[in-house]
Amino acid sequence: MNKDLKAANGKRLESAAAALRKNGFDADVFENAAGARKAVLALAGKKTVVGMGGCVTAMELGLPLALKKAGAAFITHTPEMSKRERVKVWLKAQSADLYIASPQALTADGKLIFLDGLGNRASSVIYGPGKVILPVGVNKLVRDLDEGLWRMRNIAALANNVRLGKDNPCVKTGKCEDCSSPSRICNAVVMLLKKPRLTDYKVLLINENLGY
Repeated sequence: MNKDLKAANGKRLESAAAALRKNGFDADVFENAAGARKAVLALAGKKTVVGMGGCVTAMELGLPLALKKAGAAFITHTPEMSKRERVKVWLKAQSADLYIASPQALTADGKLIFLDGLGNRASSVIYGPGKVILPVGVNKLVRDLDEGLWRMRNIAALANNVRLGKDNPCVKTGKCEDCSSPSRICNAVVMLLKKPRLTDYKVLLINENLGY
């Protein structure tokens, strides 16, 4: 990312952060992943229980390993788990001190869009954890809800289908086909238009391309 583009993106993120605050969310802007990672570790402290579903942004930030090294109990599912084991883990993660997730899109006026296949992440960002931490790369910033919903289906979902090795129609055509595939991962959409009153949030806007 060249210097001029990074500066322009920084201004866009500052504007989005102001919009998020107006909508009731606690939001800060970070120039790089290292700064955001440090902020999450400061929020977590030691002996904190941290929950997470599938979150590429958090993995690219190195948060799972960093939190474990800091002494946090990290709760997330693993590929070898059975369906029953996964459900137990998801419920524990949802009641953790902190829950980490990343939206598929953030609008310029401070609205957050989440897409989910099973609902564990979508439900956890609404209610349950002591605090929800939402790291957002600048690549997820969009103009409005229409663009956000398009990005969610044609950029984020497509990339996740490829990552997960799904044989869904979008992988073949390169765009959302609104399929009825049994392995479809686009089943639930949550839009946080304003802050849910009983849930605390920290949104970290990062001036780097992160996640899908």
